[in-house]
Amino acid sequence: MKLDVAPLTAALPERPADVCLVVDVLRATTTIATLLARGARDVELVGSVEEAIARRDALPDTFACGEVGGLPPPGFEYGNSPAEFAALTCTGRTAILYTSNGTRALRRVASAPAVFAGALVNRRAVVRAALEAAHRLATGLTIVCSGTALGTAFALEDFFCAGALVEEALRFSGEAPELGDGAIAALRVYESFARDARAAFAAAEHGRTLAALGFTDDLDFCARVDTFAVVPLAVVEGDRIVLRAA
Repeated sequence: MKLDVAPLTAALPERPADVCLVVDVLRATTTIATLLARGARDVELVGSVEEAIARRDALPDTFACGEVGGLPPPGFEYGNSPAEFAALTCTGRTAILYTSNGTRALRRVASAPAVFAGALVNRRAVVRAALEAAHRLATGLTIVCSGTALGTAFALEDFFCAGALVEEALRFSGEAPELGDGAIAALRVYESFARDARAAFAAAEHGRTLAALGFTDDLDFCARVDTFAVVPLAVVEGDRIVLRAA
């Protein structure tokens, strides 16, 4: 089985052939894992702020959350803060989520054979599930970095996280996967920071932006490893794309 990392979402084909493990470690995929761990029934991905508000208003037991420019848009109950969600109980509710890059990346690859949302907080569980899906479906596994600028620009923090996921895949795979160039590069970037997520976040442009906005608690939270055993799996239901705990 081939394991690779796609540094730019926009460079992926419209219908990926591989199982996809999407990473937006700062902060969408960390938020998704946290919401599901805190009892959310599912997380619905939408394509705009307006759609998020419309879906929230049309459905019971929902709330709108996410960000534009790192901050909650007007009309949203919550932002995109996993540290905030970690202190809430979301049991039985649906989160309607819109973010600048992470939700866009997940929606883009929704037609792949299987799609998971991964971060450091659920590294072990999600890597194992993605590997099992790739073996079962006889595909490769591509770790997809959400990046910035609508998936067209490189994000250091996502590439670092992808390297952490590659390391975990090598540890748990019964048959060592063949690493593509992207996977080798991500693993080396991860090792270059001595596996220190906070150091990588401090160096990353987006990490510095979040720190300037006052989200240091989120940076600390997103740097945690294996906090949750939750595996967010994307499910397409008509025109809806939702993530549920597998």
